[in-house]
Amino acid sequence: MDGGNRRMASFTAVSIVVLFATLVLGPLSVISAENSTSDETVTDGRVTGFQALPSEQYHRTWTIDQGEWLSLTIDCTECEAQITLGDSTITTTNEISIQADENGLVELVISSTIEEFVSYSLIESIDEKFSKLRPAPTETTDNKEVHSCGNLLGCIDATRENLNGITFGEYSESHFIRGALEQAIPEYIPLNVSEGDSIELQFMHTTGDVSLSVYYQNETSEHLFDKTIEQSIPLTANEPGMAEIWYFPENGRAVLKVESGAVETTYALKALRYQRNDSSVFIQEHDDLKIVGHHSTTVTIEMNDTQKFTLMPFHSSAEVRIDQLVSGEWITGNAKVMHSNLDTVFYPYPNISAARFIVEAEIHWIEIHVLDISDIQSGEEAPSYRPPSPDSDNSSWPLMPTQSNQISGELTLSIHDTADVYRLEIEGWDESEHLVKVIVEGGNLEVLQLELWSIDQETWSDEDSRTVTLANGKIQTVLEMSRGTHFFRISLLDSENSTLQPWGEDVPSIPYVISTVYTLIDEGNEPYFPPDENAEKWGARARFFLGSLFLLPVLFLASQLYRSKKSAEHLLMKSEQLAWFKKQMDSGEITPQQSRKNLAKALQAITMLNWDDANKAWGDTDLEYRTENVAIAVWKLDSRMAKDSDAIPVMVGVHILQGNWDLAALRFDAPVGQAWEIVQVEPRFLHRGEEVFLDTMAVGNKTFIMAELVGGATSVDIELNGRMDGEPSAARIPTTLTFNTHEEE
Repeated sequence: MDGGNRRMASFTAVSIVVLFATLVLGPLSVISAENSTSDETVTDGRVTGFQALPSEQYHRTWTIDQGEWLSLTIDCTECEAQITLGDSTITTTNEISIQADENGLVELVISSTIEEFVSYSLIESIDEKFSKLRPAPTETTDNKEVHSCGNLLGCIDATRENLNGITFGEYSESHFIRGALEQAIPEYIPLNVSEGDSIELQFMHTTGDVSLSVYYQNETSEHLFDKTIEQSIPLTANEPGMAEIWYFPENGRAVLKVESGAVETTYALKALRYQRNDSSVFIQEHDDLKIVGHHSTTVTIEMNDTQKFTLMPFHSSAEVRIDQLVSGEWITGNAKVMHSNLDTVFYPYPNISAARFIVEAEIHWIEIHVLDISDIQSGEEAPSYRPPSPDSDNSSWPLMPTQSNQISGELTLSIHDTADVYRLEIEGWDESEHLVKVIVEGGNLEVLQLELWSIDQETWSDEDSRTVTLANGKIQTVLEMSRGTHFFRISLLDSENSTLQPWGEDVPSIPYVISTVYTLIDEGNEPYFPPDENAEKWGARARFFLGSLFLLPVLFLASQLYRSKKSAEHLLMKSEQLAWFKKQMDSGEITPQQSRKNLAKALQAITMLNWDDANKAWGDTDLEYRTENVAIAVWKLDSRMAKDSDAIPVMVGVHILQGNWDLAALRFDAPVGQAWEIVQVEPRFLHRGEEVFLDTMAVGNKTFIMAELVGGATSVDIELNGRMDGEPSAARIPTTLTFNTHEEE
């Protein structure tokens, strides 16, 4: 009771002080973590600090159970943190660990006398019961489950300063092991490991000195790894310690030993598990190409001998061996250490189809950039010599167009490429004469020469040739050629002294650009080829056959007209056709779907009758209207004839008596209420809203349509709009067509 009175008195005193400060100094803000996250800094899902102002306090609360620990480290210049748990309030300016005596609410308040960024690291609760004794290899234990990284590219990021695993969330998440060391007694944490697993461990939060060592145990023996993590002083808030990775070649158990020389030390240890990946990876696409993994990774990449590969290891050196598949056989390469953030260039052997990259390092991220080094974008490395004879397959000699803008090529000295031979194909008639000019430009032309050959197509000897070097900033020459295949070569003047380096060593290439100009001098003689007797015979038969095929559409159209005429004569013999449809549906002899199909066919066939006979065939009209130019008839149909259950079917006939109409359209206007919308038309005419577009109608044309109307009105006015003989015209039935309730339903 006395404690309650003291707390009430304290509360009253604080309230008076706050009220006085509000009146004199202005309002004093108390900011909670839940309500002012705009000033907080969140890193990987964890609050790591906030921007402090002298007039504001940062406030955070959570619950804790009896026996659990909380831990806080703070980094700032003029700030302090107060932690209130029950009746106790503790103040710190660096780090603190507290064990709860009872269940309760924890309140954290951080304030600063200056404007500054306050970095803090908080473990809200630590409830662990790790063993104080190291288990024997044969002893059964409850192993701690740690987070397993399923997608490696989602766990590490080369754009950061390192390749450490990325954890997400507060220290309560499964990525972290939380512990409290008391009386300098070490703790042992067992973890399950499988063959090929890599375990990454890193202290993210400590309030004292701490060290970590790892044992491997199987069912019979134990091994202590030489690698340890030593943290001699408490970690500054949000500045994690060194990350280390342990590799386990066999199934078993890892036992982590965590110890400290301090009386009380709390910690948060990041623990990530990377499982072995035994899948055989074969890559064909070269976009966003990278090799990422732990311990050892093997990747096979499809390639050809006109591609240059540049490998860049990020943040970690790695040992790499490259095997090459050449002409169907693997050639084993030598292992080479590729240093962090330094490029290594790889040139494949000739006739290669794939390369196997075997990378070994605790963790590795190697990005690979592929550059096409083929000549004139041909996908081929130009040979250094001409084909030996006209019978040789010259498809591997890049073809240069006879008329071309600048196209890039290069002499790749790394693969001892000192000369490029290109092919020219001249098209023309016999005895034709052609003039071809070849121009070479670039930055190192003083070391190049150009040879252009006009080839005799029978003997494959030189009919004429030119050899030129740099003059007036270009290398260029022109030569007269006949029809056929010809060649030119771009080569180094001093090839021997330009290839003293070992094959494949990265040295600068010599780029150049080629362009060509073509002129026809003499067109030559056009060849004459008399037709073959078989060609004449079969050509005549083919023309007869193809001509007969053109008659098929005519026969089809005649058949359709005949059927329509017979259908019209059949309708003429009947009257009250609409009433007959209704009777058939009432009796169940035909379905509404079949009635709609029969009506659609009849709408097309009945146009072959004269207007009066057609109207008689349908039965009595509900509306009929005639002017000197047009006649219109309207019938209300049985609602079952509509395809849409909510629609009202109406049939309209239009007969053009005088004039030629274009842009003709039937409009169904609702005089009162909601506008009508046409949802279906038979035969298929274009429709939109309340209009059906009939387009062009000449004198004597008859058109019958069935339109399905949807809307809330109970009547409709029908009119025909368009242009008659080029002048705007319209015909509107003066009588409104009404629908009773039964018809609307």
